[in-house]
Amino acid sequence: MRYVELPLTELVAKDLLPLLEAWLANGEYCPIGDAEPVWFDIETTGLSSSSACTYMIGAVMRNTERQWIFRQWFAEGPGEEEELLRSFAEALPDNCALLHYNGTTFDLPFLRDRCRFMELDITWPELSVDLYAKLRRLKRLAALDSCRQRDLEPFAGYTRVDPYDGGTLIRYYSDYVKYNKLFHIRESLQIPAPPHDPELPYSAEECAAGIYETLARHNREDLAGLVSLVRLFDCFSILEGDITDAELAGFENTVSFTLITGHHWPKDLLLFLPLRGRFLTISEAYFDAVVTLSADDRGRPTLSVPILTEPAKHYYGNYRDYCYLPMEGRVIHKSIAARMDRSHYRPAKREEAFDWFRGELLPQVGEVFSPCFRYGTKDICLLFPLRELPKHPELCTEYVRGILSLFLPKKK
Repeated sequence: MRYVELPLTELVAKDLLPLLEAWLANGEYCPIGDAEPVWFDIETTGLSSSSACTYMIGAVMRNTERQWIFRQWFAEGPGEEEELLRSFAEALPDNCALLHYNGTTFDLPFLRDRCRFMELDITWPELSVDLYAKLRRLKRLAALDSCRQRDLEPFAGYTRVDPYDGGTLIRYYSDYVKYNKLFHIRESLQIPAPPHDPELPYSAEECAAGIYETLARHNREDLAGLVSLVRLFDCFSILEGDITDAELAGFENTVSFTLITGHHWPKDLLLFLPLRGRFLTISEAYFDAVVTLSADDRGRPTLSVPILTEPAKHYYGNYRDYCYLPMEGRVIHKSIAARMDRSHYRPAKREEAFDWFRGELLPQVGEVFSPCFRYGTKDICLLFPLRELPKHPELCTEYVRGILSLFLPKKK
């Protein structure tokens, strides 16, 4: 079995380390208490734990001097899997939590199944944190095709060199075992290397070494990318309203706000929030009525809210005091209806008792600005006249926090 140990600073930028410590101290994002965190990722020869084996494990943990290090265990062949698993398990601190990306679905069950299959007396930590569980919400908001770790790494500022996925490397590992076995057989029998053949520029030893570096690099980059994902959790802090101010930045089909916050927003991450259907009852003409959140040219988070011009309704709270005129499609106060023929009116329903407002409107959560209007009685968002916004700059921060809350609705 082969073992490698490196300082984490050789794999990631040094400015990541304080962010990593801050993330670990956040009980909401990393609810592990006083457990010692261990980031890990495994490489296997297949998806089925009954027929595949674990050939590599990478981990990021702290050493006795509390410095972050990267550690990697590699099985030279399937026969070394037991040693691999035992060595990794023995390196884990007594009170630790495993941190991973979608390891709840694959990595942890695979390790447990392999131990049962080989009857190994290894007990894996029960406490773990799956970053995928939180970050997968970005898939819908950012309109991503998928939410694999490598899809999110660029937003976290991490760039891979490795072009392969785990499935492709299964064949590479098979080739490594073949070439490595050939080299060691020849070495043990003291058979000299064959004469150089121009059509075979690489020896078995060189082939094995090249393949090993490909396998090891993939796992190293998996761990470096995994740790780098903590940068993305700033996005959730902003979406949860952790801003100190919101400055009105401009008007042009949308109203833009620059968010003043101590959190970072990724340069290329653009979130979309369609308003039609889920939040507002508006026509298909407003299919592109979308709230967006991105970074401006200076890297500051910027929220853009669409200006709506479809007429809205001011519903009467005391709708029982009104009567509806079916022939005219409007309501009148019942004191006036009392003087009319009863066949011309009936008691008004809640959704019928309103006046129209025509003009430029903005959506809002709650009654931050007034007067308030609606498109539908069950809409989550209210509306207010655009002209009210510059009159009350002191309300902009409260208004923006309300709009941000729509991106991540509270789970019931």
